[in-house]
Amino acid sequence: MALIQELQAVTDDFIYNRTPEDIYFRDHVLIWKLAKKGKSFNGGLKIQANLEYGKQHTGAYGPKTEFPVAKKEILTAAFFLYAAYFGISTYDMEDQLLNNGDAAMVNIIQTKLKNMQKSIRDTMAIDIWRTRAENLAAALYADARPFEGVKALFDQGDAVAYGEITPNDLKREDGSHMWKAGYDSTGRIMGFATMQTIRRLASVGNSDADKPDLYITTELLKDAYEATIQAQVRYSDKNLADSGFDNVLFKGAAVTSDERQTANYVDGYNTKYLDIIHHAERNFTKPEWKAEIRTPETYTCNTRWMGQLVCTNRLAHVRATNVTVS
Repeated sequence: MALIQELQAVTDDFIYNRTPEDIYFRDHVLIWKLAKKGKSFNGGLKIQANLEYGKQHTGAYGPKTEFPVAKKEILTAAFFLYAAYFGISTYDMEDQLLNNGDAAMVNIIQTKLKNMQKSIRDTMAIDIWRTRAENLAAALYADARPFEGVKALFDQGDAVAYGEITPNDLKREDGSHMWKAGYDSTGRIMGFATMQTIRRLASVGNSDADKPDLYITTELLKDAYEATIQAQVRYSDKNLADSGFDNVLFKGAAVTSDERQTANYVDGYNTKYLDIIHHAERNFTKPEWKAEIRTPETYTCNTRWMGQLVCTNRLAHVRATNVTVS
């Protein structure tokens, strides 16, 4: 091994940042928006989302009308198998003893602990864009339980189950679907009119609360939309902006970007009907360092998360797949 130069041997390096700069992890706006609501469950084989899908006998009546008394079912439920994610961190004797005291320019152990939770969130952010089948195919372990992501939510197959219900299972009397997300593949130019069209396709009512409150697209399309708005009326969601998510408002809803969003896609989510729900005892469990008997100088800990992306109204969300800047 070559000797280090004299100057290097007797001179300390200048450490610009003792807290390592994160150059790997990216922001994940949908996970942040949904997980911050803090909804949890305590147990059960699956996560059950109760749905009201019909109405009772009703109508105008006269003096001789005989009321119908046959029971009508108006309730059902969607079921989501829970997902489970883990993060593992390990340090050894050199991390503990050599990276110590005045020589410890960066606290390796604390950095690894923080990285462990971020690693889980990053894996979840990859899986949330796909279907459960795609996530299973990409999983490292045969018994893995990953997210049922938004690609499944927007699936347009009439006989394809989501939450163990197919669109054909839930229809109105006129034959229209009650369990299918809005979808638009028409070629459109990004702008205010296009956003209005996308918004209408996810309507479950007439109030603003019944429309999407979060739009996720690419940075290119977000910038294109922002360019169509007059400078004096450009506003953003302060909570999102304060958390690092650049956004611009459309009718009170945030339009933001995600690097993993597919080119030319615009998703509209009504977070009133969409949650990331976690198990009360598996919400990033507390790491506990343990050493094996045969390797007493190597310590390992883990943190675990269990939950699922749960939708209670597919009609409340919309995906457009052919939106361009010009």
